[in-house]
Amino acid sequence: MTNPLMKFSKGPLLLPGLKSRRRKALLVALHLFWLLLTALQGCSSVPAGAQQAELPGLSIDGMVIRNELPYPVTDVLIDVPATGAFAGCGNILPGSDCRTSFETRDYQYQALIIRWKEYGESHQTGEFVIDIPDELDRTRPAWLEVVIFARGQAGASLIQE
Repeated sequence: MTNPLMKFSKGPLLLPGLKSRRRKALLVALHLFWLLLTALQGCSSVPAGAQQAELPGLSIDGMVIRNELPYPVTDVLIDVPATGAFAGCGNILPGSDCRTSFETRDYQYQALIIRWKEYGESHQTGEFVIDIPDELDRTRPAWLEVVIFARGQAGASLIQE
């Protein structure tokens, strides 16, 4: 009686009918093909968590901060923690706004925080990301609009004027 494991150790069940030298050449070729396929797949892979839907672009070239309160607000700051970018206005009178333009930048969907003071008391929003409204013309630059609309409350949106 023969040992059933001997069939596997001698290799006659692997590609039966081929001579040993041809079988080895074919196995080497298949192995090289598998390595090449694996290497090419690695070149085209995206790291986990980095895969995002392609978002249509929009550029921003200014901001307006509106004070809808019946009293002035001070030290208004828009902060983008991920990039360290910030912009702001020192004093905004009741019912007025502060505007500034800047070098056009592509909107990157980064979270922002709005900080300001009312009667010397500090306020801020939590981090949030602004969605691009469907009605915006993506071929024209937009402005960031920040509105302080109630005591301790502010919001932001993207607008075109």
